[in-house]
Amino acid sequence: MNRVAETLRMFWGLALPYFRSEERVRACLLLAAVVAAELGLVYVAVLVTQWNARFFNALEARNWVAFQNELVTFCFIAVGAIVVGMSQYYFGQTLQIGWRRWMTENYISVWMAEGRHYRVRFVDSNIDNIHLRIANDVYLFIQRTHELGTGVLGSVVALLSFSYILWGLSATTPLPLFGIDFAFPGYLIVGALLYAGTGTLIAHWIGWRLIPLNFNQQRYESDFRFAIVRAADHSEPVALMRGEAVERRELRQRFANLVGNWTTLVRRQTRLTGFTAGYGHVSTLVPTLIVSPAYLIGAIPLGTLIQSALAFQRVEAGFAFCISSYPKLAEWKAIMDRLSQMEIAMAAVDSQRAETGGTIAVSAGAGADLAVSGLAACLPNGAAIARLDAVEAAPGERVLITGPSGAGKSSLFRALTGLWPPGEGRVTLPRGADVLVMPQRPYFPLGTLRQSIAYPTPAEEVRDEEVRAALAAVGLGHLALRLDEDADWSVMLSGGEQQRVGIARALLRKPAVLLFDEPVSTLDDAAGRELYRVLLDRLPQTIILSIDRRGVLREFHGRTIEMSPLGEAPRHRAGLAAQPA
Repeated sequence: MNRVAETLRMFWGLALPYFRSEERVRACLLLAAVVAAELGLVYVAVLVTQWNARFFNALEARNWVAFQNELVTFCFIAVGAIVVGMSQYYFGQTLQIGWRRWMTENYISVWMAEGRHYRVRFVDSNIDNIHLRIANDVYLFIQRTHELGTGVLGSVVALLSFSYILWGLSATTPLPLFGIDFAFPGYLIVGALLYAGTGTLIAHWIGWRLIPLNFNQQRYESDFRFAIVRAADHSEPVALMRGEAVERRELRQRFANLVGNWTTLVRRQTRLTGFTAGYGHVSTLVPTLIVSPAYLIGAIPLGTLIQSALAFQRVEAGFAFCISSYPKLAEWKAIMDRLSQMEIAMAAVDSQRAETGGTIAVSAGAGADLAVSGLAACLPNGAAIARLDAVEAAPGERVLITGPSGAGKSSLFRALTGLWPPGEGRVTLPRGADVLVMPQRPYFPLGTLRQSIAYPTPAEEVRDEEVRAALAAVGLGHLALRLDEDADWSVMLSGGEQQRVGIARALLRKPAVLLFDEPVSTLDDAAGRELYRVLLDRLPQTIILSIDRRGVLREFHGRTIEMSPLGEAPRHRAGLAAQPA
């Protein structure tokens, strides 16, 4: 019982926000239309059951006039069934489209904001493939909810409607066995419920393991899709280093996990399918066998026999809904578990940011300076990976970060922005400052070259002449004619061109604080210095912290911080910065 309550609580937590959102009026109207259409389908089924009684009675009595009348009546019932069926499909699909759009946009807004998509890995390492949960699981959740919801509604209404019919038939239909009438009020209903209840218990005993198997199947499918897409995205380094054997091994291992769980799922599903198939076929015969003795002794006409059998089947089917829907119920529960797990992780990210203990405090100050005090970036287990005791920088100051590999330079940048939460210390950013972080390997979004140059600013917010001027300033003026070309620019551009794009982005953004990780590492020394000189010349008031392991850019910075291996304090060196030419 606790599991049922927990499942319902989880369902309401996932489903209700849409019906309480700004689209609640439209959503509720569509839901009401779906419910009305489902009730209409049950009403049509009741009419068909009653029509069968009259139709077969007319056949048995060889009443030609009644036979003709029932054919005309059936035409009207058929037209009604078509209209109701079309309405149920249209309103149901329209509701699913709006619901999925809202949930997807909401999840993306939460996930792809304030670094949650990155920070979630520090909360729970088991939260895998969130992007695929948003892309696939949301759709499956809504689809299964619609299927199961309309199925449950139709089953309950059919159960009540046809139980009423069976109750009346039980009063007029005897149950003669061995010369004794075993009929009692509602005996047809009791028979249907006993038969369906027995089948439901057996189905649950066979299929309860489908829930964890479906959960794992969704996980393994996502893992494999993620791995194969990642290999395709990094095809160039894989090909250059002849790493295909390693990639094949990893893909095979992930696919083997998928197939192994799938095989177990199929075995369990096969048992359930075998039972439900047999149960379904027997269900067509059982009601006829129960009522046939009364027909054989002439106590009821043929129409009553047919009506009783059909009503019995509908009551039994309504009560035994879980048997036919058990695989979908198991998949639905597994999908809800994955979405709920994701929501909990997103909430944990925000909760972690709100805590003051064990996290790096990043806040806006009253002035225009950048200040750092007692900063230590740590792993979730508490082990320190980067330290910086104290740094202050005023507008226009340039600070160079150097040090050996593994000294924590890149982690320091993550900590300065609050993206790396575990640790201690305080970072005070300029009031209302725009902070731009440029990683060593520039990221290129999908879309046109214009969007790639403007990133992270939306392309429509940057004027065309500004983009062209930035390209010309960094030596990429020849790309100005390709601004609206849609391509995979991370492949089309060389490493040097990509870093020039990074400089162009900074020129367009004009941030108050710029954190640059190895800005010219793929360029030769002379070209790198010239490009960096352009950056300084165009952004005279920007606070710039640059990581330069080679020391090529040392002359452009007033101060140098040499990051040391853990256990040693960073060393600060002052120097005269070269004036931009």
